[in-house]
Amino acid sequence: MLMTKMMNTVIKISSLILLAFTLVSCDQGEENGEQNGTDGARLMPVETVIIEPDNFNDFVRTTGTVEAIDDAMISSETSGRILSIKDRGERVQKGGVIAQIDDRLIQAQYEAAKTGYELAEDTFNRFESLHADSIISTQDYNSARAQRDQARAQLNQVEKQLQDSKIEAPFSGRIEERFISTGELINPGMPVVRLVNTDLIRVISGVPERYSGEITEGSKVQLNFGGLNGETRESTVTYASNVLDPETRTYAIEVEMRNSEQLIKPDMVVDLLLERQTLENVIIIPRTAVLRNEDGQSVYIASEQDGEKVARLVNVETGSAGGALIQIVNGLSDGDELVVNGVRNLSEGDVLNILNTETSIERAEKLKSADRPVVSY
Repeated sequence: MLMTKMMNTVIKISSLILLAFTLVSCDQGEENGEQNGTDGARLMPVETVIIEPDNFNDFVRTTGTVEAIDDAMISSETSGRILSIKDRGERVQKGGVIAQIDDRLIQAQYEAAKTGYELAEDTFNRFESLHADSIISTQDYNSARAQRDQARAQLNQVEKQLQDSKIEAPFSGRIEERFISTGELINPGMPVVRLVNTDLIRVISGVPERYSGEITEGSKVQLNFGGLNGETRESTVTYASNVLDPETRTYAIEVEMRNSEQLIKPDMVVDLLLERQTLENVIIIPRTAVLRNEDGQSVYIASEQDGEKVARLVNVETGSAGGALIQIVNGLSDGDELVVNGVRNLSEGDVLNILNTETSIERAEKLKSADRPVVSY
């Protein structure tokens, strides 16, 4: 009885193993091709492109940050009590009053200085006429002139203090920070507000030294603002430094641009694509078509054999790359039919079932519209 149970168990286990082996064999058969081609070769579904050289822009990728061109701490140049001050978020035009310091005492001093100057001016004018007629001495004339000049200097000084009691905006902008409130006392040099104008901004970045001779003032640049849902804008380099930063081994660059909609904010991080050069009459293919192995890099092309298209592996040399595209320097020629989809399951000699064919230019345009340009690192 026990022997019978053991035999039944062995039979069941053997059946399960056989079933599993059969399923695996079927799966492998499906993965290896839809059906057999000539001489039993696998028939593999793929997509191809016909190679056509084209012009392409080569870019250098860097990262930068945004800063406002006009961004200043506005300080007081006199002392007194704050009578009024703009609040955070308020905009002020160039020359507009940001804060008013109590000027009543200075106003009284100004009136007295003005009266003193007018009296000294009248006295000098009389003495000048008398001196011309030799009625008074030169000493008296010089004394009257000195008093007039002293009164004028005193008036100018008080007039400056009166002017400084109004803290004015040196440029149009928005109050971003406020450091003092109405009723508080202020002394010369104390900060009052931070004034920022973001109508015109600049992006600060650095270019690796190996590209310093290629990225210059006037070079075209694409700026991608992650804080604006990846919005991309185009501009040009407005400043390129000739001095190398010894720590980062980069040359500073600046890109100025208008920001009338106020969407770009200071300290935003920006991805820059700086146009390095235009590659003329080059071959650009999808990056996914390139295979990497111990021998280097290779691609599959569709080759005619006995009336069928079969996969043939060829070695290639790549150049500039970025995003979904890569440049082929050697290994492919105009008119070659390159396998771009279905590459990973191919082997040398597989018969190809080509589902779709287009030019390499058409495929590159589709990828460029959905991705980023070719980039040098």
